[in-house]
Amino acid sequence: MKKRLFALLHILIWAAGTAFWVHGSFHNQIWFDEAYTVGLVQQKLWNVVFYNIGDVHPPFYYVVLKLYSLVFGNSIHALRMFSVIFQSVLAGLGFTIIRKDFGEKVGFWYTTLFVLFASSFKYANEIRMYSFAPVLVLLTAVYAYRYYKSGMTDKKSRVLFLTFSILGAYTHYYALAAAGAVNFLFLLYFREKNQIEEWKKLAKIQLYAYIPGFICLIWQSKSVVPSFWIQIIYPDFIYKSLSFFMVGEVPEDVHGLTDITSKIYDGIAVFFWAVCALFFYLYYKKNKEKCEPALLTLKTLGVIIAFYMAVSLIRPLYYVRYLTVLSGLIVFFLAFAFDKIKQFYIKGGLLILLATVLVLRVTPIYENMYTPENDAIDTFIAENFQEGDIVVSDNIGLVAVLAERHPELNLFFYNHDEWDVELAYSAFSPQLKTVRDLSEVYAHPGRIWALKNYFPGSINDLIEQNTDKKVIKQYDMIVVPYHNLQFEFTLLG
Repeated sequence: MKKRLFALLHILIWAAGTAFWVHGSFHNQIWFDEAYTVGLVQQKLWNVVFYNIGDVHPPFYYVVLKLYSLVFGNSIHALRMFSVIFQSVLAGLGFTIIRKDFGEKVGFWYTTLFVLFASSFKYANEIRMYSFAPVLVLLTAVYAYRYYKSGMTDKKSRVLFLTFSILGAYTHYYALAAAGAVNFLFLLYFREKNQIEEWKKLAKIQLYAYIPGFICLIWQSKSVVPSFWIQIIYPDFIYKSLSFFMVGEVPEDVHGLTDITSKIYDGIAVFFWAVCALFFYLYYKKNKEKCEPALLTLKTLGVIIAFYMAVSLIRPLYYVRYLTVLSGLIVFFLAFAFDKIKQFYIKGGLLILLATVLVLRVTPIYENMYTPENDAIDTFIAENFQEGDIVVSDNIGLVAVLAERHPELNLFFYNHDEWDVELAYSAFSPQLKTVRDLSEVYAHPGRIWALKNYFPGSINDLIEQNTDKKVIKQYDMIVVPYHNLQFEFTLLG
């Protein structure tokens, strides 16, 4: 009877988490990364792959999402629900394979912690691969472990490991690193079992299957230079890496959050990790063999993070948000460690702490999603834009959002730095055109809207210097709380 009630409680927590994530999926706001996904999915299937070559991520997620959209549509709501579904699947693995392989309690705490971590809510509702990829990574690790425990004799686990490893590698480069880390540990462990030949077969299958991926990786890596947007700040990135899953991206996703509050959240996260690590260590001292799954998980994570930190000394590729791809592995380790806390008051206190942080973090995120202030830009465009108007800006983050929210607009992205982004940004076509000079804009006979720009100088000035158009009106900044998007228009005619 107790076992059935425990299983029922597990299912109820998973269902509550899923309902929670679904509840946050009905807004129609997007930011640049989501706009890219929405734009790409609206292209023909071949173009989804072709345009993606110019991006910094592999194509499999976009292909699957495109196929999904053929059935369920490509509206913002429909695409967002795809992320919710896979976040629910990821949490539900606690009741299925984790429960089966590692015990009911570990599976229960896996699902519970996953639901309580604030980042789960945020990335369940982003139209990106951050709920899809970790499912593939976790399944790669689980079936690799099953294959390892079988002494490399379980053919089903072998096939599934290879399948999820390859699909994950084609989804995100952190998933590729995860597959590499698992294979590296295979090599270390199976050398002792004299099974190096089987390891070679596994490695060859994955390498041959990923030849197109390597070609794409080399091409995409050319766009990542030391001045790339990713910046590693020591030692801050250590705290952010530990706090990311519990509190999300602080303070980036909540405008106005103080630095002190951010550090408090970081401190809470470090404290939680420290407590879990302590009890895991105490358990490990007495039960080393039983800790093998958690240790292998830690080693896998360590190899991945060490690799990207080393690579980032040359090219900046370590970014905290990308750790979302590893969320299943990270939560599994924390669940395993959390289960070893036998003191009820400690475990209960930590759960209350996580629940409190969840409420405090999700409340402003939810408000930013659904506040009526997000509609201000739509109202402005409806009231002020006329047929034949064009918009020009060098702020791709803003014009990309406009391209997907307002496909009726004629938009130009001024690529004055001459980045090789034309192929990737074809995802926003036909409403957005990337140009390296403004001759087409200058030749436009009608009104021109200049949108807040980044580069030194002014698009307004360039238009006035090269045409007979003058500034008609400078409008006040329109702030969209969702991802703090700031639209500042100047009308010339």
